[in-house]
Amino acid sequence: MIRTCCLLSLICSASIYFAQAKDAYYGEVITKIDNTDEGSDTSRLLYCRNTVGNRLSVYAVRDGVISEAASYRFTETSSGLFCERRSLISSGQMKESLRIEFEDKLSTVVINKTDRYTLFPAYYLTFKQEVKARHSIMAMLNLLSDAIGDYPIADALPLLNYTPKLTKKISQARIVTQRSQADIKDTWTCKYYYNKHNWLDSVRAFSPEEIRFSKKIHYSRSNVSSIITYLNIESRQTTKRSITYDMTNGSTLQWQEQVFETGKNQETLSSITLIKNDLGMLRKMEPSKIEVLELIKAAKKR
Repeated sequence: MIRTCCLLSLICSASIYFAQAKDAYYGEVITKIDNTDEGSDTSRLLYCRNTVGNRLSVYAVRDGVISEAASYRFTETSSGLFCERRSLISSGQMKESLRIEFEDKLSTVVINKTDRYTLFPAYYLTFKQEVKARHSIMAMLNLLSDAIGDYPIADALPLLNYTPKLTKKISQARIVTQRSQADIKDTWTCKYYYNKHNWLDSVRAFSPEEIRFSKKIHYSRSNVSSIITYLNIESRQTTKRSITYDMTNGSTLQWQEQVFETGKNQETLSSITLIKNDLGMLRKMEPSKIEVLELIKAAKKR
């Protein structure tokens, strides 16, 4: 009897292991409707993820044409752990990568040897397990989702805005950016403030001379109602953005943006609606061009 129970236990454990080990893929489409000018301008982003969580593919589509496609994944070499973004349509297979290091004594994650994110100890242990052991792309991207540093993650930001990480995770950060028009680097001190419920209240990144980034979160009961951000790019361009969450429809976001270009003395206002549709399970992690367009059409019908 004992031998039979042990055998059944082993069979169940093996079944669970192989069920978890077998990867699957699912897709989401975010429709971006720009209502700024007369007549709306529509584009779409297709996100393909695997259930294991260590891969992400992004396809940007406008007027039936794929304008950009990229994959995110981790690579480990003798030089360390890297989060890599690789173009899927460039003939040269262009890639950009972020190097990730861990300092256990300080509960700190180091990006590209310069940017230092000090986490609360409990979250640091969770984050390290998710990223170093499981290679979780979403965990890595969520850490950098404010995009204060020079990170190649712009095409992932619309998806990240649907699930903002607002619990007590980051204590403080120090981020270094490279000037685009001069051989100068700026260092930003980043402060994170939490309310009495231990939810993120605001973020502020600044140097002795100026503010680079600020974020303020507004809540309605236990839900986020809006997130307002400010970004200063080398005193050449400032962006004020407001993302409003629809409490009755979690798939819809309203994105208002005001961009002021100092050198041109020009201001641009935009009003954008983002709508997310789940496609369910997919056959491929990286579909062909024809398959991408078919998935976009399927999202339109939902």
